[in-house]
Amino acid sequence: MAQQSLGVIRNTALSDDSKELALREFSLKLFKSFIVIMLGGAGAFLIPTGLVWLGDKFGWISLSSVLNVTISPQFLMTSAVVATMALIFPRRKKVKPKDYSALDRTLHQIAFKTTAAQVALADLEDRLYEKQLAKCKADQPVFISALPRAGTTLLLESCVKLGGFASHCYRDMPFVLIPCLWSRFSSRFQQSGRLRERAHGDGMLINYDSPEALEEVIWKSFWRKHYQNDRIIPWQNEKNEEFTDFYRSHMKKIILLRGGQNASGTRYLSKNNLNIARTRMLRRLFPQAVIIVPFRQPLHHASSLLQQHLNFLRIHQEDPFASEYMRAIGHYDFGNNLCPVDFGGWFDRRQCQDTQTLAFWVEYWVAAYKHLLAESEGLYFFSYEGLCADPNTGLKRLAELLGNSNTADLKTTAAELHAPRAREIDDSSIPPSILEQTHGIYHSLREKALH
Repeated sequence: MAQQSLGVIRNTALSDDSKELALREFSLKLFKSFIVIMLGGAGAFLIPTGLVWLGDKFGWISLSSVLNVTISPQFLMTSAVVATMALIFPRRKKVKPKDYSALDRTLHQIAFKTTAAQVALADLEDRLYEKQLAKCKADQPVFISALPRAGTTLLLESCVKLGGFASHCYRDMPFVLIPCLWSRFSSRFQQSGRLRERAHGDGMLINYDSPEALEEVIWKSFWRKHYQNDRIIPWQNEKNEEFTDFYRSHMKKIILLRGGQNASGTRYLSKNNLNIARTRMLRRLFPQAVIIVPFRQPLHHASSLLQQHLNFLRIHQEDPFASEYMRAIGHYDFGNNLCPVDFGGWFDRRQCQDTQTLAFWVEYWVAAYKHLLAESEGLYFFSYEGLCADPNTGLKRLAELLGNSNTADLKTTAAELHAPRAREIDDSSIPPSILEQTHGIYHSLREKALH
């Protein structure tokens, strides 16, 4: 409540009267919470004490003996050790060497619970880095967005290899909202980190410096009403000046961190799947932005989505922290956190209810790319199959779109690309009307594709 109150005070879009009404409501809630905490604390003390007192009255135990034991240094030390072991060791059994340590998890959980405080602290960060940030420009960002498993990570890494781009990376975790302050603090104990396969199990290797999709933390901090329990509500070109100022400033901070001495000529690069829910809004905020939307053959794409959903259901079952981590950074794509974007209200009207079936993911694919085609002005569609079939031409087109002639580093990427493995997919469970739509939408996407 206190963090939300701070957000109200800082919100320049609200009038003084609106702020006063909101703060009165928060004050009442705080008072009620205080009563609950006070009563809970009293109960936590009185209930066990009362039970011991009753035991003393009936002659079962001695109240004075119990009190002497519970306040003794030996009991306090032993109970603290036992409680710590009980909290840590059950989780550690499930932790693989590549996963976060108990200390890392604690640090992340602190960051997850303090996003409002980080938003407030970002103002201080703006002032501390004012001169450096003035040299950075956020006018021509590049956004890569699509349903997951469409080749967004591949395009992100290809853009990074072109040079001249700045993106979030794993080092920005867990205090994503204050990247400069966190970088200054964490630089004292940063590690280089070896390459390892990411949790998707798709062969893509990552380390602390690998680009990653983290900016959804910002959107979550300012647009909470869009994040429902079971779905994401698309944005309708809404306005929030506080968000706009914060977002632009944050872009400049990422440019400053990644660009270094060349920050003035570096562009912000974003890979964020949920940006497909707000393409119109992004075009309004950044008229010179390049928005790239990759796509795949629908049945193969849906099959890959289903496979990852089942994969993350298993991961989240084995390690609850993995689910908490993904939810905190705004990854609602798979597993226990799955929240599809409700394009045009398709979610309530869907024919396929079970998320563990291919039919559900094909229907989601139809809803997503049908929406993107309707919003296609200013979007650049990119064929994943086309890129894999002819990587040299595809990557050259990508470089041209971004105004970059330095394609030498892309030759390595082109050599690593290969056509996806052909496989038979059983489409008998998919309603014929949905299948028919996939053909028409995929045909339209190919006609509009840059490559």
